Amino acid sequence: MCGILNTTSDYHRSYRNRYCDDDGRHPVEDNGAVQVASGDSVGTDGVDSIPDPNSLKTAATHNIAQATAFSPFVIPVRSPRLFFFAWRRREEEESSEDICTSFRTKMVAQEFTVDLNKPLVFQVGHLEEAYQEWVHQPIVSKEGPRFFQNEILEFLTRTVWWAVPVIWLPVVCWCLAMSVERGITLSLLALMVVTGVLLWTLVEYSLHRFVFHIETKSYWGNTAHYLLHGCHHKHPMDGLRLVFPPAATAILCLPFWNLVKLISSPTLSPALFGGGLLGYVIYDCTHYYLHHGRPTREPSKKLKRYHLNHHFRIQNKGFGITSSLWDIIFGTLPSQKSPSKTT
Repeated sequence: MCGILNTTSDYHRSYRNRYCDDDGRHPVEDNGAVQVASGDSVGTDGVDSIPDPNSLKTAATHNIAQATAFSPFVIPVRSPRLFFFAWRRREEEESSEDICTSFRTKMVAQEFTVDLNKPLVFQVGHLEEAYQEWVHQPIVSKEGPRFFQNEILEFLTRTVWWAVPVIWLPVVCWCLAMSVERGITLSLLALMVVTGVLLWTLVEYSLHRFVFHIETKSYWGNTAHYLLHGCHHKHPMDGLRLVFPPAATAILCLPFWNLVKLISSPTLSPALFGGGLLGYVIYDCTHYYLHHGRPTREPSKKLKRYHLNHHFRIQNKGFGITSSLWDIIFGTLPSQKSPSKTT
């Protein structure tokens, strides 16, 4: 019975020792019979009915469909190919339980539900690939969610809008004064400020399109995206998480300051950087106004419609906040329709 591999190698003998009893017979199943190569059942005393290992050639004519119905250890295999198919069938059957367990695990991950009554930051990562759909279904409420259990971290995520001009406008004035002290003319100073504001609009567009709207699906990717911008799309009317926190702004100012020093002279660089920082202040204040203000005249009304269109209708277009200039240039200008009232 166990000579089915047509070999007397140690490999075969190891399987013989594992699956056969001391007399070389296949173990008797619970129903008192064993399955032999031909598919017949014999009694426990029918040892003579078990095929002789030396006369297995007649059993090798079974087709693959019949052969794979049995364990490879009870199939009279002369063809290595036939043995391979039988072996694969047994491997798949043995791993079926692991496959089912893995499938159930994936289903649990896909069905993860965010509890809005608990801190959100360390929950959203569990959504995995479902995160992008979830975060772009806005909840319209002026009352924002809690981010962290820790009170200090929670405090750092909340910023009133007026903190932006109060903190950064003095820095803008200091930069302009530095350029004046270094001998810049007033006309050139004005030109550098305008240039800085214009450059900021490009930075604003680029960050919003390529960083804030990057698609993530891993746990930490989703978590970072939610902190950076996803929270704003999920809760667009949360007034305390609409402008950028001052601590984060200060960190981002460092690389931009070094970049400005590389592309301009010592006299011009403070004025150029000050202009860019002024552009940022205008951006954050404008952004807050578009969400919470009630404009009555153009172009403010048009700009508000334009931005709400990005939040509630076409979220992969309309990346400009203070201007639609770069959306026009790069072809991401959305069609002008009223934003959907359903959320």
